[in-house]
Amino acid sequence: MRILRGVYEGPGSYGVLRVAASMDNVHAVHRALPGEGYFPALYGKWERDGFPPPVTLSPVWKRPEDTNSPGDLPRDIAGAIRRNPEARTVVLTRSEAALLSGEEPPEISLPEENAPKLVLCEWEAPDIIETEAAELALEDLVRANVEKPDNVEKSAKPSVNLFGPPIFGPGAQAEYDEVERLLALIGVEVNIRVPLGSSPDDLAKLTRGWANLLLYREIGESATLYLQDEFGMGRVTTPMIGTVGTDAALKGISTLCGLERTAVQRAVWGELSRNAKLPWYARLAPPEAFEGRKAFIFGDFTYTLGLGHTISREVGLSVAACGTYMRHLGRDFLFHADTFTDDAFVSDDPDDVASRIERARPDLVIGTHLEEDVADSLGIPFLQFCPPSVDHAFIEQPLMGYAGSSFLADALENSLRRFEEKTEASEEPEMPWSEEAMEELEGIPTFLRGRAKRLAEDRAKDLDEPEVTREIFLESRL
Repeated sequence: MRILRGVYEGPGSYGVLRVAASMDNVHAVHRALPGEGYFPALYGKWERDGFPPPVTLSPVWKRPEDTNSPGDLPRDIAGAIRRNPEARTVVLTRSEAALLSGEEPPEISLPEENAPKLVLCEWEAPDIIETEAAELALEDLVRANVEKPDNVEKSAKPSVNLFGPPIFGPGAQAEYDEVERLLALIGVEVNIRVPLGSSPDDLAKLTRGWANLLLYREIGESATLYLQDEFGMGRVTTPMIGTVGTDAALKGISTLCGLERTAVQRAVWGELSRNAKLPWYARLAPPEAFEGRKAFIFGDFTYTLGLGHTISREVGLSVAACGTYMRHLGRDFLFHADTFTDDAFVSDDPDDVASRIERARPDLVIGTHLEEDVADSLGIPFLQFCPPSVDHAFIEQPLMGYAGSSFLADALENSLRRFEEKTEASEEPEMPWSEEAMEELEGIPTFLRGRAKRLAEDRAKDLDEPEVTREIFLESRL
């Protein structure tokens, strides 16, 4: 067993607990050593709502046979059901210590009347860690609760199920809200949000939706494939990051729901003109403005790939390297990342990732909280956009959708400002600038000014002019 300075994923039980705690009327029984009851503390710090997490600890320890203290698993499960009568599904998850003890899932018989469903997660193993376990647990919950289409009527209006991030996902609630807003613009309702805020009763009505929109593939992949194979429910998997990804996802949903294409296009154009700031960068400057600028991106699957496509194709930065720590999705990740970078990799060792950043010497690092220190030590601007994250804002901002593209544009300008200011401070002006030209330059985003200044001065030299005028500056932007 390696001891690292940090890890990207927790044990499998942590992923199961995240999914269970994301839902209403679902209770988890955590079979673990007495000292492994860390989840309630994390939940309280993150959720900030004052309510305890829906988790009961069943400690693994040697206990006298004649005591009623916690530790007898069947009795602990029965007690959790008795104390939480609102729970419609109970999930059993086991820590690494419990799994290594060799203890098998118990055979438990529940009273038939008003008894909740019991999900045992029999696939658990020490080598199945957080994200993969969360995905498998959600599939189990969907299988246990969904009703066949014969028993559920389709919604009268087009509707979709949103499969997105669970709790502790950065900006999770904001992501669902932004996507729901966009779907309303094209005339599509949201049937169920899964798993955040849904309940077993909601899962029963999943087949009421016309299609599934997979916002966060890491968690919803298996569940939506099951719904597709078993009930013929189509799905859209394009990451809704950046304007291009958002456009593609909305058009995919409109096709599955049989919407009029022109109406959807009008809604998209309206959002592009009002709310999406990212395309403004392409209109502002030619691609040469980012010549030689490199980004390093590392994190999960959805955000990392979505940001890679957006940074390289919409912003114009080259991606020096792009990696993920999710080994179970490694092959698929490399297939997609190879389309925008020559250095796609899979690694769950933070020290290896730090070494790669040092070798790449990028102008921007986008990653998890574990990459922040190495970026700071190298003096490189850093954006913490990929899970896992240790920061949690009271007011969350989405990174998905058109509002997310605006947030990304602002974050890029702010993070790269330090780099450009440092560059500008070290560069002496090569020729005079007129006052009107300087006013135009100040209207350029900070991190683009150095490049814009150089283009204007090169243009003045080509024209054999002694100073940069407003007209020369504007000509250099064409």
